[in-house]
Amino acid sequence: MPVTGRTPALSRGTTAEEVASVLRELIMDGSLTPGEQLREEALSEQFDVSRRTVRDALGVLARERIVRHYRHKGSRVVLFSEDDIRDLYRVRRTLEGSAARRAKRLTDQQLQELRDAFGDLEAATRSGSADDVVRRDLAFHQAVVGLNGSARVDEFFAGIAVEMRYALSILESTYRESDRRPDEALDEHREILTAFLERNATKAGRLVEEHALANEELLVGAVDSLDVTGLSAQ
Repeated sequence: MPVTGRTPALSRGTTAEEVASVLRELIMDGSLTPGEQLREEALSEQFDVSRRTVRDALGVLARERIVRHYRHKGSRVVLFSEDDIRDLYRVRRTLEGSAARRAKRLTDQQLQELRDAFGDLEAATRSGSADDVVRRDLAFHQAVVGLNGSARVDEFFAGIAVEMRYALSILESTYRESDRRPDEALDEHREILTAFLERNATKAGRLVEEHALANEELLVGAVDSLDVTGLSAQ
């Protein structure tokens, strides 16, 4: 490689989960770029861990679908295809749309949790930290999904949360909404919150659909611009 950017020192006895955590953050902050090859030997030397530990760490990230292993070619940071993005956002629209249809039946406690998630997003936006904005953006939408009141739905969304965070990170790094139009981006989330607080199912459904569709199209454009010739066919 070697990996650029911040690379924390790891202690002796470091586990695969710890290596995976470091690599995950390097992927999220763009130090490891879409399509970049992840060589076990180089990572083993860099982090001073065994190749087995690195291999297991890459397996963790592969299960989270932000790393892919190509037969005879090793592992690479995922380079999303248009189909990947369409699929992710179809899931998100389905789950958030389902939550919107429950708007009239939401409890005060559920709405307070959504209000708190928006408050965290607002604070992150004011701080100007792009990484924090991405995290809080995801947490807000995770809170919307949580309005379904289903542990199974929550567990399912948690299963794609890392992949969604990666997608939002690409979106942020491409369009820099936290720098370019922070107030407008925040207002879109505020409108969604307001519709739920009003328990207006129709309005909430329309807004989550419009927001997801707009981001889906932006992200498709972003991943198209990141295309690495020949990688998708590997």
